[in-house]
Amino acid sequence: MNDILVLLPLVSTSVFALLAILNPFGNLPVFISMSDDLDEPTRKKLFRSIVFTAAVIMFIFALIGQFVMENIFSLNIAELHIAGGLLFLIMGAKNLLFPQVASDDHKNVINYDEEVSKRIVPMAFPILVGPGTLSTLIIIHSEHGMPITLVSIVVVILITFLLFMSIKQIERVFGKLVLYVISRIMQVFIMAIGAKMFVIGMKSVFPLLAQ
Repeated sequence: MNDILVLLPLVSTSVFALLAILNPFGNLPVFISMSDDLDEPTRKKLFRSIVFTAAVIMFIFALIGQFVMENIFSLNIAELHIAGGLLFLIMGAKNLLFPQVASDDHKNVINYDEEVSKRIVPMAFPILVGPGTLSTLIIIHSEHGMPITLVSIVVVILITFLLFMSIKQIERVFGKLVLYVISRIMQVFIMAIGAKMFVIGMKSVFPLLAQ
């Protein structure tokens, strides 16, 4: 019992840190806008696939990610920041300037496998799980150990899954127009986050830029 009471604050701190980085609440309008042309069953399947993919990425990275990244690919977090930042910038600009317009005909001929292959990236990575999440996992692992890291991932994934499965109810409460406006604003923030990630990565790779 005492061990649980000792571990509970560490798990809570780790969960809050991961939630802040994943930001499923803030990303919700973006995910809604990126899946607005899908029928409800396909959208739910897509969100389940996104959460599952995010969970797999987090678990694998928590277990072997740092070793693989540094020893096999000779990459570091700074270079991951640069790549993720560029992807954020491109994706945000594309969604802001060229939003998808759904039609009834299109909804009737949706192929689920095609939609998943087109949307799983960047929706699972790097929007939901990005360089910041991977960096946070490394920090949690180094400070609190693997068991707390894995438990924290499970809790965060469950919260995210429940949130995404409630999207229809959230849409009903706020209305599509409000969520659409928020999603357009979020594209600007995504581009800003991408720019920030890119700059952070560049400053780490080229220290002179930080002066």
